Amino acid sequence: MIDIKAIRENPQLYKDGAKAKRFDVDIDRLLAVDAGGSDAYWRQGYKWALRTAEMLAEYGVAWFEEPLRPDALEDFVLLRQAASVPISGGEVLTRRQAFVPWLEARAFDIVQPDVTKVGGITESRRIAWLAEEYGVRFIPHGWNTAIGLAADLQLASALPDTDLVEYLTGSPYVDEIAVGGWPLDAEGYLPIPDRPGLGLELDLDAVAKYGQGQRLVG
Repeated sequence: MIDIKAIRENPQLYKDGAKAKRFDVDIDRLLAVDAGGSDAYWRQGYKWALRTAEMLAEYGVAWFEEPLRPDALEDFVLLRQAASVPISGGEVLTRRQAFVPWLEARAFDIVQPDVTKVGGITESRRIAWLAEEYGVRFIPHGWNTAIGLAADLQLASALPDTDLVEYLTGSPYVDEIAVGGWPLDAEGYLPIPDRPGLGLELDLDAVAKYGQGQRLVG
């Protein structure tokens, strides 16, 4: 995943970033680009998004995420129809009712709910079922905490068409509050925890450290 928010004004720089990243990683690896359109000050529109999507298509980008404002439903529909790169979004939407208009309008190729925003695993699973009905891929958005990532992994394991989870590395809220962190296996995959519940053990000292010094559990 490339998060190129610092160069969002210039589509050519997106292309240069994708080109550099593509040649920097194994050709068999998936490469996705997050424009960051859910940012409060996002000002790019449909024409910019389409032009950028076509540039990214040259490098086999797996999907173009959040290229428009999160309320620009009609523009998302037009972009998904016109762009050769899959379009993803939905990380800021809440509850399944908010996803219905987007799925009905075929605004996304890939929908990416955040389990910590939509109401938990049960609600996220309902959204996944809705997405399946409309032929839309479901890839959870795990850029939140270790608890959210653990929930996304368990959810993905129960969905036949979900083989990816988007998550953030280098964040203490993901890497440090989980005992043992999130090491990849020998094939480069993130193992799904198989312990009871979410399969996650919290490092309570790390939780206290990053929770304003308060030991909230234990």
